[in-house]
Amino acid sequence: MFFGPHKHRSRAMGVGNNGFTLVELVVVIVLMSLVSLAGVEMIRYSTDGFLAMSNRQALGSASRIAVERISRELRSALPNSIRVNVAGNCLEFIPIRAAGTYLNLPVEAAAISFRSAAMNPGQETESGRVVVYPLSPNNVYNAAGGVMSDLATLSAADASNIVTVTMASSFQFANHSPLERFFLVDAPVSYCLDGELLFRYKNYGLQATQNSVAGLPTALPSRALLVDGVDISPAPFQYETATLVRNAIVTVDLQFIEAGETQRLVSEVQLRNVP
Repeated sequence: MFFGPHKHRSRAMGVGNNGFTLVELVVVIVLMSLVSLAGVEMIRYSTDGFLAMSNRQALGSASRIAVERISRELRSALPNSIRVNVAGNCLEFIPIRAAGTYLNLPVEAAAISFRSAAMNPGQETESGRVVVYPLSPNNVYNAAGGVMSDLATLSAADASNIVTVTMASSFQFANHSPLERFFLVDAPVSYCLDGELLFRYKNYGLQATQNSVAGLPTALPSRALLVDGVDISPAPFQYETATLVRNAIVTVDLQFIEAGETQRLVSEVQLRNVP
């Protein structure tokens, strides 16, 4: 009589030790779900962090390239050719292709050519307009100001290292340069902010009054997108003319916004060229 109940209890205990109750299964499922959710959130935060870092790096690279491109071109701008409109969203200047020291210059009477000392190698093949002693944007961009000639070409240096500068038509310059210096320049270019897009403009000709965005080219290759996502405030361009104690300064202030990331780059470019 004692062996029967004892054997029955042993079989019952054996079943309980080898299986799981419904409550235990539910607890395990809940715990595994919590662990899985935690893992998914960790992966999501890691992915979001990587994407944010990538966007920040891409935005920083684009902004640095844009500012460096503008600054590099400004360093070769013709003295006193810088113009910034009232809104501060358009910067215009005239790039220098070559420069030299003239030996004679048609100031007293018009002539079609003049002589120059030999120039740096490679510059003798350049062509462009001749500019002498530019003192302000008004006489630089004024075709009748006696500062800028028509298109001119350079000859190769002769045996005496003399270069002949030949203009397309006879021209009389208004003044001599105190340093007897002349510049061979390209057509003007502009950097303008149109909405959130920063464009570089060219091939629009010499204008006495600075063009707004509406008066500039609208298609390639005369208009090229430099960078997008630029904030319209603050004004991107400021210009301070030269004084007796410092050079002219152009301030490029660009603030970029993309995917919630904001970066602001401010660069001051000193224009060391003298007329």
